Amino acid sequence: MIIRVDFRFLPENLKLLIINSEKLNQYTITSKGFSGTCEGDSKNIHLFEFDGYFSGFKGLLKLVLKDNFIDDYVVAEDLDSENTFIILKDGDIEQLGLLLCDFCGMACASEEEKYIHQRAHYFI
Repeated sequence: MIIRVDFRFLPENLKLLIINSEKLNQYTITSKGFSGTCEGDSKNIHLFEFDGYFSGFKGLLKLVLKDNFIDDYVVAEDLDSENTFIILKDGDIEQLGLLLCDFCGMACASEEEKYIHQRAHYFI
């Protein structure tokens, strides 16, 4: 599965730290004349080829953040693009109209959606 990660809200030093981490580097797509970036906003969107589940890659991104002591940023699903994660500063999420589940961090588009989703955690 090809997964896109949007790094546009990260400072350059943190972006490079994450992209060059051993855990992610093995999944970066590289081919002739292609360095793992995506068309358009090539500095900020990176492509990764991951054999596991979409949620598994999210866990991997969270682990990379944790390993590098990047505590003030979170990984969220981009609701506008398929198979895309976005890394945001913790306080910026609500400004973009995203609400995160308090239990798993899943992005929700509304308060109602968040409430319904969070109730499901009590039944698991």
